[in-house]
Parts: sequence; C-alpha cells; structure tokens
Amino acid sequence: MRKIKDNSIVLAIILLSLILILFLQKFGYKSYSRYVSDTLHYNQGIVVEISNENIEYDEGLKLYLGTQDLKVKMTEGNEKGSIIEVTNYLTKTHSVYAKENMRLIINVDTPDDIEPYYTVFNYDRRFSMAACAAILIAAIICISGSKGLKSLAGLLYSMFIIIEFLLPAVFSGWSPTWTSILTAVLSTAVTLLLLNGQSKKTAGAILASTTGVLCSLILFGVMSALIHIDGFCSSDTEGLLLINENTNLQIHDVLFASVLIASLGAIMDVGMSIVSALYEIYMHNPALSAGELYHSGIEIGKDMIGTMTNTLILAFTGSAFVTLLVFFSYQVQFNQLINSNYLSIEIAQGICGTFGIVLTIPAASGIMALLLTRSRTNKNL
Repeated sequence: MRKIKDNSIVLAIILLSLILILFLQKFGYKSYSRYVSDTLHYNQGIVVEISNENIEYDEGLKLYLGTQDLKVKMTEGNEKGSIIEVTNYLTKTHSVYAKENMRLIINVDTPDDIEPYYTVFNYDRRFSMAACAAILIAAIICISGSKGLKSLAGLLYSMFIIIEFLLPAVFSGWSPTWTSILTAVLSTAVTLLLLNGQSKKTAGAILASTTGVLCSLILFGVMSALIHIDGFCSSDTEGLLLINENTNLQIHDVLFASVLIASLGAIMDVGMSIVSALYEIYMHNPALSAGELYHSGIEIGKDMIGTMTNTLILAFTGSAFVTLLVFFSYQVQFNQLINSNYLSIEIAQGICGTFGIVLTIPAASGIMALLLTRSRTNKNL
C-alpha cells in the first residue's frame, strides 16, 4: 500500500495520459494518407530453395550483385503456408543476399483482378533487434536492479507519449511548440518520479529539466528568426505541404518539437545528476548554506559541461555524417555548406540543445539549494 501511495502521482499521470490519448484517437486526431496502400502487405517468409542464382561479388563495394530465383514459404498474411516464387534483384542500392532458411520480408502486392506480385523488401530484422534489445535490458537490470526496470518503464512511457500523442497531435494541426512542451513535462515527470518517487530530488530535477528545455526552445526561437530557418527549410517540405492541406499542420513550428525531443534526454540527465549530487552532499553536511550548495552544484556542473555538450553535438554530427559525405562529393564550398538549410538546422539544433544543458546546471543548483535549505529553515521556525 505504501508503494502505491508513493507512486500515486506517477500512476495518476499515466492513467490520465491514457484516457486523454484514447479520447483524442476517437474524437481529436485528423486522418490523412498520401498513398492508398490497401493492396500492399509486408509479410515474413522463409527461403526454402534458391532455384537459380546469377550473382557476382563486387570486391570494391563488398556487395553481391545480380539475381536470385527464390522459393519462399510464407509464414504470415493471406499466403501463410504457401510457397511463392520470387526473383530477388541485387543492385548497388538494394542488395539483399538471400540464403536457404533465411527469413525475409516479402512485399506482397495484390491489386484487384491481377495476379499477386512479389518482391523482396528486406531482411527480417525483428528477431535480431529484439535479441540485442534483450541483451541491453538484461545488462541494465543486472547493473541497476529495480532502478533499471524503472528507467526502462520511463523510456517506454516517453516513447508512448511521443508516438501516440505528440506525433498525431502535431500531424493534426496542434501547436508543435506547446504540444512538445507538454510532452516534455509529462515525460520528465513520469521518468523521474519512477526513478526516485515523490521526493525533493524528483521535484528539483523536474523543475530544472523543464527550465533547461524552455531555455533551449527560447534560444531556438531567437536563432531560427535570426538565421531564417523553419519547417519550410526541411528536406521534406513537399510532404509537409501535402499534410498541411489536409490537416492544417503548422509547418513553420515543427522544428521546435524536433529540437525539444532531441535534447530532452541529455537535459534530464544533467538535471538529475546535479540534483542527486547536491542531495548527497547535503545529507552528509546539513550545515551547508544555500549559497554553498549552489556553488557546489556549479563546480560539479563544470566537469559535466564538456562531456555532455560533446555528447549532444556529436550526436547531431553523427546523424548528419552520411549526408556530409555526399556533400563532399559535390565539392561544396564552405559558404555554400554552412548556409545550406540542412546544415543550418543541424547547427541550430546542436547549439540550442547544448544551451539547454548548460542552463540546466545553474537551474538545478539553485532550485535544489533552495529546496534543501528551506526545509531546514522551516524546521527551525
């Protein structure tokens, strides 16, 4: 009973989130699809025989090129149990080299009044990804125990609220800015409440993380106005315009949601780290003043700034790495590259996310110093 009471707030937030999402799915979200794909299905099949093979291995590209005639036993969909024949084309841009007993995803096209058409879509990666995820989960639980389980639960909630609330809400024309802020607050609150329950540490970390996120968004608002970037500068503008015509998607502000989601995890990490460190310091020396605790938090934060800012900037750089390689092949000049829409957006996201991390440190230090010393002052009174 005590555990339920301690987690009453987080349980209430999760329950209200579920109710809200179910209501919005029924009455609030708009539906739009650019393509009619009722006749297309992507189902699993197992290669039972390679009846003919005309392939060669490209040593330079390290790829198989050519064709394979496959017999595949379908294990899903309307064709389940049947054996189909499909020609597998291996090209430089789509080289799915099949072997016997290998699981593949088959694109099954079944238009009306026409024989079904089969193509090899890709490898069936579900089991391998699930196995690697299971290894990660096992490592987290072995090292962190119950805290690890709670962190995984927080991650699941964050992904749930992004996929089931943020994406469809923004898609339906809601404000990307306010919707992403609400998502960040809910995700932060649930994640940190699960980890530490209803405590001063949790309250301080939630307030500090929210402050960091808001600082990041404020700077992005200023920076986007100064360098003239918005959702219309993205590479998917054409698709966004088509969605806008049907759902009133607010294209101009969609990048706010992108920046917030990209930086939220790192900001939460910094906020929780500072708060936990100050809490432990205070528990060992309750005589410390608010000013002393604040300065301790800043000193701890100085060591974190270098690594955490590197983490975020390198994460953005890593996501752009392949595109930058292609840019090099075009002999892109510096002024052309630095002022391109793509790189301007990446740089703005990196700068603003890092700004949120840096500002989280004084916010966490000040908030926690006040929370801890105020309780001591109240006791003295």
